[in-house]
Amino acid sequence: MDKLKRIKELIRQLNQCRDLYYNNSISKISNWEYDNLFDELKRLEEETNIIMTNSPTHTVGYEVKSELKKVKHSHLMLSLDKTKSLSDLKKFSDDKDCLLMCKMDGLSILLSYKNGELIKAETRGNGEIGEDVTHNAKVFENIPLHIDYTKELEIEGEAIITYDDFEKINKELPPDKNILIREI
Repeated sequence: MDKLKRIKELIRQLNQCRDLYYNNSISKISNWEYDNLFDELKRLEEETNIIMTNSPTHTVGYEVKSELKKVKHSHLMLSLDKTKSLSDLKKFSDDKDCLLMCKMDGLSILLSYKNGELIKAETRGNGEIGEDVTHNAKVFENIPLHIDYTKELEIEGEAIITYDDFEKINKELPPDKNILIREI
């Protein structure tokens, strides 16, 4: 069964890339290459009707191996499938109000407000368990600590850094051979 062997190899390769990306900030392959391998795996799973439990087609993010406090999300934080179809986006929204925009790759964040106060910020993690990054989010430039809304509110989005800011940070860092910040 050559297809099963290929499925297992693709899962191994994609999971290795995810581990390097999420835990070491290393991109082993380009996004384009990753997407092609992912699409091949998805096609093979559909053809064979075989889906392994560790398949990246059925998980989001990756197990993060940091020391930050872990938090269970109030709901699953899933990743959107790639699409170029307006009808797919309409179907996803399920007639709910949504704000849609071009996706920028960053860190998925869930902000929680209660009585108008930011009470928690958490990463997506594996979609079910993330990490508490409230202390970091409170210094993000455009996240309000107080809002004019007194009910409970959760907002999901991407924390990103612009190329200009990335370059500015790199220029401000002291020259030190032990510090390595690079574009991924």
